[in-house]
Amino acid sequence: MIEKKPSKLAKLVLKISEGVFNKVVDLVLFWVYYSAEMSPFSGGSLYQRFSRIERDLSRFDSQTLKHALKYACQKGWINKKLEITSRGQKRLESILPKYEKKQKWNGNWYIVAYDIPENKRWLRDILRDNLVELGFGQLHKSLFICPYNFLGDVEKIVNEYHLSSYVLLAISNKLGREPSRDLAERVWKLNKINEDYEKYLQELKSRKLSPKEAIFRYLIILKRDPQLPKELLPDNWKGDEAHKIYRKMVWKNRLGKLKFRFG
Repeated sequence: MIEKKPSKLAKLVLKISEGVFNKVVDLVLFWVYYSAEMSPFSGGSLYQRFSRIERDLSRFDSQTLKHALKYACQKGWINKKLEITSRGQKRLESILPKYEKKQKWNGNWYIVAYDIPENKRWLRDILRDNLVELGFGQLHKSLFICPYNFLGDVEKIVNEYHLSSYVLLAISNKLGREPSRDLAERVWKLNKINEDYEKYLQELKSRKLSPKEAIFRYLIILKRDPQLPKELLPDNWKGDEAHKIYRKMVWKNRLGKLKFRFG
């Protein structure tokens, strides 16, 4: 049987989904799910199933894909038939960005400052990556801030990696002379994110995006959105309007069967 080239839709979804996933294994996991939804593998041999994945993800070499699939199998995210498992679906739920209902801001900034030696750079990278994952923004090279109190989570990381002598945690209702909304814009580039939301809404209204493209385009913007309290957001913030439309789309789209639980 001659394998067809990736469809236009497959290329489009791959291009967009790569803006959501950071690791090859997570992209492969999603692609196993996506491929099963769009064109089930039933009837094909294991070789044919892998060939389809290899074809659609052709920008990665075969060995990289094999390692990613092997790792996903070891984790129990896919089975030996290259089918996603319930654990794999939970993994996808944990990867894709989620929309969080905004909390009222209490006016405090939660601060993490650190000075970790160069010979412990790998620990510095771990701390920084975890801070970004929690939603902290980088104010200066070794100074991160957040309007939500995740200091307890940071303290767990500090204790786990024995960083207490290098890390300072603090709380303040004022950071310099800059108004808090201006500070938030400088740290998270909120106006640019809002412009992207507005452009996204305009493209939806003009029907320039297919439903599946619209879903992934929204997730890419949401991934960059720190989801700050409304007190810190620019006027006429478009993020909430975009999410309402996204929720309607996932109800109407088969891929929403999985992603609706994320939104």
